Amino acid sequence: MTQRAHNLSLFALAAVLGCAPVAGGEGDRLVRVSDGATPMGTYLMVTVYAADEAAGRQAIAAAFARVEEIEAATSHYREGSDLSKLNRSAGGPAIPVSKHLWAVLRRSAEVSEETGGALDVTIGPLVALWKTTWKKGKPPPEARVAAAKALVDWRAVRLDPKEPRAQLLKPGMHLDLGAIGKGYATDQAAALLRERGIPAALVDLGGNVTAYGAPPERPAWLVGIRDPANPGKILPKPIRLLNQGVATSGDYEQFGLAPGHRYSHILDPRTGKPLEGMTSVTVVAPDGVTADGYSTALSVLGPEQAVAFAEKRQGVEVMVIFQRDGKAHTLRSKGFSRLEVTPTTSP
Repeated sequence: MTQRAHNLSLFALAAVLGCAPVAGGEGDRLVRVSDGATPMGTYLMVTVYAADEAAGRQAIAAAFARVEEIEAATSHYREGSDLSKLNRSAGGPAIPVSKHLWAVLRRSAEVSEETGGALDVTIGPLVALWKTTWKKGKPPPEARVAAAKALVDWRAVRLDPKEPRAQLLKPGMHLDLGAIGKGYATDQAAALLRERGIPAALVDLGGNVTAYGAPPERPAWLVGIRDPANPGKILPKPIRLLNQGVATSGDYEQFGLAPGHRYSHILDPRTGKPLEGMTSVTVVAPDGVTADGYSTALSVLGPEQAVAFAEKRQGVEVMVIFQRDGKAHTLRSKGFSRLEVTPTTSP
């Protein structure tokens, strides 16, 4: 259980053109190349358009290496990672951290402040508590929830503003970047592909997607969103993605701790308990790390607040699928529908 659950809920349709050469600009011809890997406990699929297959595969290999570099620095599952070292130093002085961990923590702090703490990467003690007690099939005692919650406070993470150093102010704090780290990794992989001269690419890491450019002769990439009512299918309308990121949080891996209750794997850092009723929150944003962090935070804020939040921010759109009074409901920000493509129209 983490604060957020990525449920492989986005499918990169990518205009599905195959790997044959296709026309590029000014007489150039580009080749579509895709390859996959399994970092961060999930899948990674990178699709690029390159001058030739060799160039495409070399660029993808470099993107894989970049994601591995980020995982090595930011995974709390790896004992030797900078994040694990920082967790072990909780309550002590500031320590040096990698540029990747520092960057993720800076962005997470910004999202935490924007959302009133709805995103909180210090959620680790609550995650550990709920994981342990859920194995027994019952919720943890309120006293233990309160004790773990006392260690959850994004404001107790101190970052040096000029160099990559960080400090956790309370002994026992434990950071978990599952709510934002994958979005950061997709952005970094996409940035590396740009640097290597790839004109169009889509990076999909466990349902977090960053895309730039577009397939030749098409205005945008197409991304399908998994239907929460039928997880083996996608919703009828995919969305266009152009120089943007998209992420979905949801309760596909839900669990019930009491009759008539459906609990999410996403924890509310304000209450210390799992969410109820928030089936799926899909966020489109200018970059992947923003979409990733917002999708968790807006799940915590709830349907109406999520839409209101998105509509106040340029370049951010949201679709919320939720349960209320025993029925499924969908709310969209005003611009989300403009991203959707009906099956009978061209992207």
